[in-house]
Amino acid sequence: MESETDDTRSKLENFKYYTSLILGTLCIVCIFAFLFLVPFVLDPAISTLMHEFVDTPVTCKVSSVQVRYGKSHCKWSSCREGCTADMYVCYQVRVAYSLETWVKGMRESNVNEWVDLMRYDENENATMQDTPLLVNIKGCGYPPDIDCAAFANKYQNISDQAMTFPCHYSKLNPWIVLETYSFGESMANVVASIAIPNGLFVISLIVLLYWYCPYCQARCRKYEEQTDQEEKEFEIDDEEDDDADEVHSQRAVY
Repeated sequence: MESETDDTRSKLENFKYYTSLILGTLCIVCIFAFLFLVPFVLDPAISTLMHEFVDTPVTCKVSSVQVRYGKSHCKWSSCREGCTADMYVCYQVRVAYSLETWVKGMRESNVNEWVDLMRYDENENATMQDTPLLVNIKGCGYPPDIDCAAFANKYQNISDQAMTFPCHYSKLNPWIVLETYSFGESMANVVASIAIPNGLFVISLIVLLYWYCPYCQARCRKYEEQTDQEEKEFEIDDEEDDDADEVHSQRAVY
């Protein structure tokens, strides 16, 4: 019997040890994962939501597509592979848009009125009548999600065919235009980036604290003992009430 008890205890200790090791590692991974998600997922998603882009795509046309080389010529970019490195190659796509809802197959000549986007552009050092098209709110990303060469070729072909395409402009700043936008996707990125790593971290930490924090264990045991005591007192009170009812019923019979 003692050997079976020792064997069971040994298995429980091994289970607790390896589980603790996994949970501790998970806590560390969650911290680094959250720090990684903040600049690459969470911040862009929040920025996108704050700009209040229109949900229904409007009609856009391509004004120009340029591929520039050299740091001095790359003051801005519609698409950039890598968000931290200096730009030496930049893909610049400028567009104009109409408030009409985009319809597949619509040509530029079929649109009656385009939004007036005339303003002085400091990056171009000139007055422009169009605005940059951004692949996302940051204008940058990483392969394979972002392929800037394919991005530029796509809009060059659209321009050559004089076709329109869907885009989304910001209600707060009409000169910010995105290629694609989904409120649900942006909100899901925010929720997932916050809830998943932080939720796993909190759950793992609670389990580790319960196992290895004497104060936490004492508090839990004290709560359990208090609950058991209250249940016993409640049962005793019920028994006393039942006895009193029996006595009253017997007296009533006599």
